[in-house]
Amino acid sequence: MRKERLTLLALAVVLVAGALTLSGCGDTLTSAAYDDEAMLRDLMDKDEFFALTGPYDSKPITLNGAVTREEINPFRFWREITQREITRNISIDATAGTADVEIYKELWGTFNILDWDSTLYVKPLHHTGERYAQFAHDLDWMPGPGTGDENLGTQHRHGPWRLTAISGFVAQSETTTMVIDWIHVQSASVDVTITDPLALLAFPDEIMTFLRGEEATVTVSGPPEDALVFLHAPYRKRPLAYQTDGTFQGAWIVSRRGGHCAWIEALAHDSLFDSEYPEDVKIWGMPYEVILEDVE
Repeated sequence: MRKERLTLLALAVVLVAGALTLSGCGDTLTSAAYDDEAMLRDLMDKDEFFALTGPYDSKPITLNGAVTREEINPFRFWREITQREITRNISIDATAGTADVEIYKELWGTFNILDWDSTLYVKPLHHTGERYAQFAHDLDWMPGPGTGDENLGTQHRHGPWRLTAISGFVAQSETTTMVIDWIHVQSASVDVTITDPLALLAFPDEIMTFLRGEEATVTVSGPPEDALVFLHAPYRKRPLAYQTDGTFQGAWIVSRRGGHCAWIEALAHDSLFDSEYPEDVKIWGMPYEVILEDVE
């Protein structure tokens, strides 16, 4: 009898240890497996496709001085986010083994402009944004070496759940007059025109995929001539130049491995040059992947 109790106790220790190992990162367990919704939320918290960076990372953009003096002659501008609310509506179809996700983000903070004479102008910021994603459940997945969370955020999966489709991201300020009609991205291996950033793109087949070291040219149509249009990409923040055909154009070198978002920001002229005009911006985020091979 004592031996039987010891055996049961040892089995209980093994089960508890296994549960702690599997749960990781705040996930909860049901009697048989991870809680699927918690696992999907954890994946979206860690996967860089879903990161809220770009225009919202508080790094300033430095501007050239204006030729003629307006009320504000901006030297730098940046955003500081003081509050954010993220709503993820997750619909799991257990029979089909799929999950549809709607993501809504709301941000509050300040839009800060530093004049060349060192005067700081602070305007209120309130943005709303949305994007969509789909996931599939691998029925054959079993926890073990090479199938666990070591791939979380790099292979766009968490346990049995893997990303199968994702849209871009659209955000806008409370005051919105800016329009983006389309974005054309072109490199040695990519030639894509985006007209609907919220359309679901199958992963990995329909996601823009660059070789590490490629130069990508971005052309944006829609913002008025006096708008300020910026490209935000990992380690890159730069203005796009207005072209004679009415578009804005610029380029960046894709260098960081993995999944990312590049962001196009169309900002109204008076948001920077008029102290009374509110922040007026439209932002599109575009998911892309960088693979290891270097361009020769």
